[in-house]
Amino acid sequence: MNRALRISLIISSLSFLAGCSPTKESTSTGNVQVLRSGSRSVQPEAQIENYVLRQGDSIQVEVWGFSQFNTAGTVKPTGMMTIPLIGELQAAGLTKDQFTTELSARLSEYIQGEIKLVITVTRKGEKKVTILGAVTRQESYPLPSDLTVSEALALAGGVTPEADLRHIRILRSGMEYQPIEVDLTWYVERGSIDTAPIIKSGDTIFVPKEENLIRDLSIYMGSAVLLFSFFVLFK
Repeated sequence: MNRALRISLIISSLSFLAGCSPTKESTSTGNVQVLRSGSRSVQPEAQIENYVLRQGDSIQVEVWGFSQFNTAGTVKPTGMMTIPLIGELQAAGLTKDQFTTELSARLSEYIQGEIKLVITVTRKGEKKVTILGAVTRQESYPLPSDLTVSEALALAGGVTPEADLRHIRILRSGMEYQPIEVDLTWYVERGSIDTAPIIKSGDTIFVPKEENLIRDLSIYMGSAVLLFSFFVLFK
């Protein structure tokens, strides 16, 4: 049997099992306090210092005594956030504490003395993963919990028979020029598919075709650029 087809059957079975079991996301809605009359949603998880910022998060920045730096914005699909007078600053992938430290360092170029900075996540962005290439359905999917590469591919209905499973690539925010390459056949043949890399919110997975890896990678990069442009245009 074609290796890609055999692994596709494994991934399809994961898709079936995933559909039969509840997701973590569906059981956590009780942690969200909704404030009416135009107020913002407050999510306790987003307020802890080790919360990891991600694309789509709405963030409020307040610098005491220097209102010209105050802003409220959204972490872009590129993982960046725009700060007045400073410009783009990496946010996705950093904890609130790390982001505060990075921003404080940039603010020190403009402010002398102690910097009093408050970072508040006013709304968490939806966790998503984008899956492109030789899969049944190419699109973005909600990421219900931490998933391995194979489990994420199950969201897209599995891979097609011509999929090159030895050269799957993961594009991660902040690592656009250093994609993570995954040989899924290595994990399957050793019976360790559950130990494959974990997918993070904002990741893009690309599955090339065996017959023309270079051409498909070129198409993928073009699709990624179009996807990022779409999000920036309609955010």
